[in-house]
Amino acid sequence: MDKIDKIVDTACYVGNISLKDFKSRSRERHIVDIKRMTYSIVRETLNIPFTKMAKHFKVNHATIIHHCKLNRELLETDSYYYKKYTTIYELVKSDLNLVDVKELTNLIQRLNTNKLIKSKLNQQLTKFYNNEEIITKRESTETS
Repeated sequence: MDKIDKIVDTACYVGNISLKDFKSRSRERHIVDIKRMTYSIVRETLNIPFTKMAKHFKVNHATIIHHCKLNRELLETDSYYYKKYTTIYELVKSDLNLVDVKELTNLIQRLNTNKLIKSKLNQQLTKFYNNEEIITKRESTETS
């Protein structure tokens, strides 16, 4: 089973539609939404050209382009659509062992920031304890 078929199966499962429904020419909203999400996820995760996707799904490449554009608009305006898309996208990423570069970059930046904070804290603690030792030595010499 290739990666596109895995994405289609995941989308059908989350969208609660059959593969037969997905391949049909139905215009029911929930079926069309799943197709739209699938096209967008395939394009985003696998970076396949529109014409190759169109051949695989047996549709015109303009259909794929239209659905990808509409998907971006719906993600911004429809919270239910966004949640369903995100669910499918996260499942696909985990199923295909994909790593999002932006997420990885953010994680690395957070780790570096944490290292920097930890280093600064260690420096401050070292200074604090060194000053305390000096104070303790002064007090002991003054009391003697």
